[in-house]
Amino acid sequence: MSELYTLEGNAFFVAAYGALLLPQIFLGVRCKTWGFLFGMFAGLVLEIIAYVGRIQLHYGNGRFVMYIVCITIGPAFISAAIYLCLARLVVVYGEHLSRFRPRTIAITFMILDFVALLLQCAGGATVGGDNPSPSEFDRALAILQAGLSVHLAGIVLFVIISGDFAFTVCRNKHQWNQSFSGLHHSRKFQVFIMSLAFATLCILVRTAYRVAELVEGFYSDVARDENLFFGLEGAMVVAACLSLTFCHPGWAFQNAWADADFKLKIGKKTEQAGNSQK
Repeated sequence: MSELYTLEGNAFFVAAYGALLLPQIFLGVRCKTWGFLFGMFAGLVLEIIAYVGRIQLHYGNGRFVMYIVCITIGPAFISAAIYLCLARLVVVYGEHLSRFRPRTIAITFMILDFVALLLQCAGGATVGGDNPSPSEFDRALAILQAGLSVHLAGIVLFVIISGDFAFTVCRNKHQWNQSFSGLHHSRKFQVFIMSLAFATLCILVRTAYRVAELVEGFYSDVARDENLFFGLEGAMVVAACLSLTFCHPGWAFQNAWADADFKLKIGKKTEQAGNSQK
């Protein structure tokens, strides 16, 4: 099996995720985007551990559980960071323009992510356990597939809700929340929204690929094609993280990230902070 895990390709992704981790920590601490930082930090660390596990597999060391669990759940944390951004976008443009309140959006997708994480961890740990019986392996594989399917369903639902909100926002520009009028016309903010959409698409493609891969099993041609894995798993997640690093929400929201927290009421102080943004 060691020939399925090339050293160079997996080392590249360890380096790529490691290089993205440092600016995420710096920007998260500097801009105080704590929830977003937690999601990105956990996701990037898990990706690093996963590819280190693949390098160990290249040398014949038994690190399959380490690899399969981390590579499966890492993007779920990155998705959580993306979900938090939508909740703040609803505040910025106006809660009255959304079918769902920011708190509802955040809690709903966090629950879906949590369920997906539990299923993925349980399935991945059993699949990679010590000599599972054929029935145990099949059961664990089904659990792992269910976890990835929940994650995929959550992303699809997120895309639908985001698209509906974006459509409503574009049709009702005169009803935008004027507390954040400065952000509405900020080029940084507009670029961030596009980067958020791109990152979401990347995670969607990656998760759809993993679901399709597991449908055919770990020993299928799809699962054994490392170039396909690098293209639809590794490259997609790296692209999403690159997008969310170069177009970091702290940079885009400028000084209004805390003001857009859905836990806070938008008042006079927030209005002044939002109007000060250019």
